[in-house]
Amino acid sequence: MLKLPYGVSNFAQLTNAGYYFVDRTPFIAQLEQMNEPYLFYLRPRRFGKSLFISMLQSYYGLEYAAEFTDLFARYAIGQQPTPLANQYFVLRLDFSRINTQTRESTFTGFLENVKQGVSQFLSAYRQYYDEADTHYIFAAEEPSIVVGRLFERTKNHQTSDKLPYKIYVLIDEYDHFANELVAFRLEEFKESVSRNGYVRKFYENIKAATGVGVVDRIFITGVSPLTLDSLTSGFNIGKHLSLDIQFHNMLGFSEQEVADILTGVGVEESRLPSVLDDLRRWYNGYLFNSKAQAKLYNPDMALYFASEFSRTREYPEELLDTNIASDYGKLRELFRVEGQEVQNLAVLDELITEGQVAAQLTRQFSFEKDFTRDDLISLLFYLGIVTIKAAELSRFIFEPPNFVITQLYFTYFQQIVLHRAALRADDLRIYDRVLKLAQENEIAPLIEAVEAILLQLSNRDAVGFDEKYVKAIFASLLYPTQIYTIFSEYETDRRYVDLLLTRRPPIDPNYQFVFELKYLKQQDAEQLARVKAEGLAQIEQLLRHEKLQALTDLRAWLLVFVGPKAQVVMAVETE
Repeated sequence: MLKLPYGVSNFAQLTNAGYYFVDRTPFIAQLEQMNEPYLFYLRPRRFGKSLFISMLQSYYGLEYAAEFTDLFARYAIGQQPTPLANQYFVLRLDFSRINTQTRESTFTGFLENVKQGVSQFLSAYRQYYDEADTHYIFAAEEPSIVVGRLFERTKNHQTSDKLPYKIYVLIDEYDHFANELVAFRLEEFKESVSRNGYVRKFYENIKAATGVGVVDRIFITGVSPLTLDSLTSGFNIGKHLSLDIQFHNMLGFSEQEVADILTGVGVEESRLPSVLDDLRRWYNGYLFNSKAQAKLYNPDMALYFASEFSRTREYPEELLDTNIASDYGKLRELFRVEGQEVQNLAVLDELITEGQVAAQLTRQFSFEKDFTRDDLISLLFYLGIVTIKAAELSRFIFEPPNFVITQLYFTYFQQIVLHRAALRADDLRIYDRVLKLAQENEIAPLIEAVEAILLQLSNRDAVGFDEKYVKAIFASLLYPTQIYTIFSEYETDRRYVDLLLTRRPPIDPNYQFVFELKYLKQQDAEQLARVKAEGLAQIEQLLRHEKLQALTDLRAWLLVFVGPKAQVVMAVETE
């Protein structure tokens, strides 16, 4: 049984304790062979960035030289180490733990994280620095001055031949705190990266240290390029690898790697295809280059599932660990960027109703110009909220990467719809209504909730209704209950099921469902008989397909809304 490293981001701990590790060490040599020594690599939350940073620290840090064999012998790089192995003083900084509640707490958190990283650096290389160095460095109360003094003393020691090593700077989650500022206090963010801002000055001092030979290499991880792009000339020495196809698979799991993990935690060979099919639908789908051969799984999501399965021999009831869900569940913050929530929510509406959006990928973000639709979609891409579906000349078609992200979309969409309709989820008791459907095939309570929302929205003239929007409202009541795996526009030989609800292990409702949904405006009500007949013919034809006939306890409903009222609510025979 594999010992899974779920939640473990310390490479030395992982290796010494015998945790399973998907070998990413071949990329160390590839990174070294790059002509550019100052590198940036962006990936969504929970994609293994911290573990990768820790691996680089263990590989390059002088203090790990005696442990090299224990740490790396079983991996590819241990068989063919590069000449730079354990040849650096490593300065590792982590900006993921900053309280951004106030301007003062943000600055203090940034300063303390810098000091903590420098303190660990001086502790690791204490024989090369003395107490005077430590006192001089920590007497500073500006982040830029702290690192500046460290580099200054290092340069002095290099000149006196006391220090033969250069510094490798590793920065993890460089933008974690800044992303929150962008959403809530944009002016504060702009100040921090402006010419006199403390974030800009901090990176300027790192850049200056590369110019005098103190800092030899840099590797920075984060989620979005917003902060980096905003620094402009303050730190324009880095090479982006985020979209480089050579490094597409450096983080994230391939399907074969996920299959190996599942086998290692006891998934029987006969059951493996069906389990993989579920995980592919739930956690796969990330593509960061349109020419990449295969999509990637979010590693934390896959490890969470495998860890729960190894413990209980069953699927977990929750598809996401609460920690992951909280990271990806802050959709509303993203749509507030630049104070354009109304305009930005139009993108959400399009993703919900169309299932995709088209945009040119922003190559250089700037708050000196208007924050555009393309900027928002590009930001969603970097954060893993949408991914590349296809290339379309100079732009991309983006889509939600998988079911769990789509579920988060619809959860947020439900909140927006209810807010627009001046209704409360608690008052509607949505879960109880969906439960009635799932356990008793009783659809009337759910239809009542949909009608209540549509009536309120039509009275407020909040949106222009069409069939896709009504379908999205209906689906938004189903997704957050997490009872079903939900398919929108499920294909059966070029015919599409509007909504297909299938059982999601270990949740076991009595019924599975097919919904065919039609919508007519009030002025087109005379077409009801024709639309009903068309819908009935469509759903009967769909039900003859072998994919649907294979589903047990399947029930089918034809729904035709005329304005805010469901004028046809018809059960269709499935046998």
